[in-house]
Amino acid sequence: MTRLLLTASLLTLFAAPAFAKDFNVSGMGQVVSDYNNRGISRSDENPALQGRIQLEHITGVYAGAGASTIDMKSDGGADIEGLLFGGYKGNFDGIEYDGKLSYTGYPSTDNDDLDYTELAFTGGYNFDVFYASLIWAFSPDYINGSGMSFYYGGDVIVPIQTAWSAKAHMGFQFVDDEKSYVSSDYADWSLGLWYNWADYDVDFGLQYVDTDLDENECVEKCGSRALVSISKDFNW
Repeated sequence: MTRLLLTASLLTLFAAPAFAKDFNVSGMGQVVSDYNNRGISRSDENPALQGRIQLEHITGVYAGAGASTIDMKSDGGADIEGLLFGGYKGNFDGIEYDGKLSYTGYPSTDNDDLDYTELAFTGGYNFDVFYASLIWAFSPDYINGSGMSFYYGGDVIVPIQTAWSAKAHMGFQFVDDEKSYVSSDYADWSLGLWYNWADYDVDFGLQYVDTDLDENECVEKCGSRALVSISKDFNW
């Protein structure tokens, strides 16, 4: 029995490094002048701190967690937004795809109506001169009890020289209950410019964000605004 236990322990010891090579751990830290989510501010147009960590297997399966500071009129007691997610991504004949299930919660408040689960699918392709992607997302009960929700969006990223890139986004949000979070279905769009400081691998971003909603149609702020961000990715 002792010999079997010793053999099992040795196998575990030697297999651990090979097992660890099958996984990649990555993370991101970011400071933004405003937490923008599909054209809606979740920090009352104030700065926010954000972070994320992710574990990914070589097969494409991944899981992770994230958090952001917030300031929402939907619930003044909520100051932290937490995120749990998992999914699968890969590449088929040059087409990148990603299916992700996420849960967004607000641990600093007892208002469970804020919490929501969402399923999202994205696909993208690199056309050399630009990268284009599409997203489709569904939630059975979106934030603040908004009911069934669908989101359709697209992004185009254009590299400019080595360190610069430009990004354009357009999306459409549809919600069942049009009074809990927004007063009507709406479109959001943004234009941005990013610079990568290669020496420290730090990204600086500047965006213009807007929606077709009037201010009185939003529980949170949704008007046109400029956003600044500083972010850094990590890999272990």
